[in-house]
Amino acid sequence: MTQLRNRIKCSFYNIIEALCRNLDIAMLKSPCFKGKAVFGPVKSRRLGYSLGINTMKCKMCTYDCVYCQVGQTSCRTTCRESCLGSYELYCVVRKKLELLQAQNIPIDYITFMPNGEPTLNANLAKDISLLREFGYKIAVLTNSSVIWNDKVQEDLMFADYVSIKIDTVNEGTWQTINRPHSRLRFQTILDGIERFSKSYQGILTTETMLVKDINDSLQEVEAIGTFLKKIKRNKSYFAIPTRPPIESYAVPPDSHVLSQISDFITNNILDSEILFASVEDMFYGAGEIENELLAVLSAQPMREEAVKNFITSKGGGIHTLRPMIESGEILLIPFNGNSFYSIAPSYS
Repeated sequence: MTQLRNRIKCSFYNIIEALCRNLDIAMLKSPCFKGKAVFGPVKSRRLGYSLGINTMKCKMCTYDCVYCQVGQTSCRTTCRESCLGSYELYCVVRKKLELLQAQNIPIDYITFMPNGEPTLNANLAKDISLLREFGYKIAVLTNSSVIWNDKVQEDLMFADYVSIKIDTVNEGTWQTINRPHSRLRFQTILDGIERFSKSYQGILTTETMLVKDINDSLQEVEAIGTFLKKIKRNKSYFAIPTRPPIESYAVPPDSHVLSQISDFITNNILDSEILFASVEDMFYGAGEIENELLAVLSAQPMREEAVKNFITSKGGGIHTLRPMIESGEILLIPFNGNSFYSIAPSYS
């Protein structure tokens, strides 16, 4: 009798395992994951080798920043939604990690960095908890616009590393550079940032994007520095647009202005780093070339040379790029003396 029960139990487990495998395969074939959910890893100046997570099916964000590198916000909202099932995401990440490990491609962080605002994902805490089982540190890059929400703060507590955006502490400048949803209140956001910084136990960094003639005055930077002294943080980064922005006028400040800003930051803002110099793009992938390329480009444009190097490393060539360009999936865009491949707006 015991042997019969054991055989029935084994048969039942085998059926369940087969169903799970079939479910995994069905999800992996879903259009949601083609060039979307998991990408990279991308070599990052701050996070090392970062495996990107994009749970959004379109660009859903609270902002429509003038310097955004992934195109116009198609859904500007402050409402949190369930973007993608947590188990679906877990299965796809697991499969991707297996492929990367088989090719000895390193990973330092799993990073929520979608083509939108990650804290609008109502499943964020559950997603982080599930992905933590793989043994990697978890990072979230947020524009901090809904960090005043207690539930958002609770979700972010699950992450090892949180980067928050502070482009300005002037409300008029905020309206110009970030173009926020009308429901957002600027002082509420600043208060939320300060409150979160004092309770978060992980690594907290800030990022400021400096754009010519918008927030590049010494008065703007000085005011940001004053606010940074009020919050508990590990480091603050100051950057400039180095990839094609949504608005053509969103360009880096003039060199003499950058020099003045650099001197001020170095002498007056502790624990800060200036990211004014461009770095060579580097990214990896372990699946089909076209899908891996679309995945990376959905999150950020990449320099022409980096794309060609990636394709060559995977055994592809010009024949790989040509159909994607002719079909309108990707575009080649000039910016600031360089050429970048970017995903077309209709495919983002």
